[in-house]
Amino acid sequence: MKPGIVQRIFTEHYPTLNATRRLDDRSRWAAWNIRTCRTPSQGYHIDACPNGDYRIKLNNSCKHRACPLCGATETELWLERQSAKEIRCPHHQVVFTSPDGLRELWRWNRRAFTGTYLRAAWHTLRELLGDKRRLGGLPGAIAVFQSWGDELQEHLHLHFIITAGGLTAEGHWSAGDPSYLLPGAVLASKFRGKFIAYLRKGLTGEGRRACDPVLNPPPSMTLQQTLDLLDRLGNERWHVRIEEAYAHAGAVLKYAGRYIRRGPLSERRILSYDGERVIIAYAHPEKHVSDSFILPAPEFIRRVLDHVPERGTHCVRAYGLYHSACRKKLNQARGQLGQPPYQPEVEPPDTHELLHRMFPDFEGDLCPKCHARLVTVKVCHRGQSPPLQRTAA
Repeated sequence: MKPGIVQRIFTEHYPTLNATRRLDDRSRWAAWNIRTCRTPSQGYHIDACPNGDYRIKLNNSCKHRACPLCGATETELWLERQSAKEIRCPHHQVVFTSPDGLRELWRWNRRAFTGTYLRAAWHTLRELLGDKRRLGGLPGAIAVFQSWGDELQEHLHLHFIITAGGLTAEGHWSAGDPSYLLPGAVLASKFRGKFIAYLRKGLTGEGRRACDPVLNPPPSMTLQQTLDLLDRLGNERWHVRIEEAYAHAGAVLKYAGRYIRRGPLSERRILSYDGERVIIAYAHPEKHVSDSFILPAPEFIRRVLDHVPERGTHCVRAYGLYHSACRKKLNQARGQLGQPPYQPEVEPPDTHELLHRMFPDFEGDLCPKCHARLVTVKVCHRGQSPPLQRTAA
């Protein structure tokens, strides 16, 4: 459907949801931004022709990470940065999935849980691939945390985009086998043990360093019950999927990049909305009997808000050769593969420049009289706070 359909659904049904359900500040702030994006509540900016021929006043975007109307330029900038430092070699995608039993612990420790999840997965990959019996080198990896499944239900998993090769301790590039990264059972077992150990440390404080995250048991469970849950999950089989390597990272980076800023779904997936029900296309229809599913509008809003990250949560991380602290090693690897050194942009491009990179024929920021590119000459930010919490009945 047309852009703005999610905003319309929120505008029409969020007040009812807020009146009947107790929502936290994270959800209310996201809902307010989605409802007011590109409206006077967000303030305005003035674009003017440098030759004095034209001026236009436009409402600001909210720039909230969960808003489907925003984030296109930020996503494009992220993709450009990743492509600029990409090592020209095949890349695997590894998907780590946590058991459903951990979802409640995540709900009450979103930021700490996400960081622990990512750290455990990276440490597992780093240790196994660093073994000289396997790759014997340090790879580069980009990791993305996602909390949703195809029907926007809670489904906690990680996408790791990792080089099929790495830099050895001696500084030599060790090329990996594009058809094989690691034995899946070994990777899943080691990850399970490491993740549970990190969660236990975060809950009990035993052996925890000052920089390690603190986790709290969910309100419905005692500390001992939470630890017993971890013990039970430690005896279950965990799922890790390793995909055969792509020729380069571009395609899989675009897949991951789609979810960095806009929330759990694109508005293009919304097939219809009749004022009460939302019909949504599956992102992976080949896995389902039908091509779409239906949600009542209030439930649609609840599921979208459920996946809004807690403030300060880093859902995308760079590790190994792709980490900013490893630029020297990154350039060593690039040099051995015939690539020039990576040099990050000193000044990121502005929104207008990014739009023209994304859409070469874009003319929305040109003066209608002289066709000069408009320049933002004034920005007035919002002067209104989101509405106060309404107590559920």
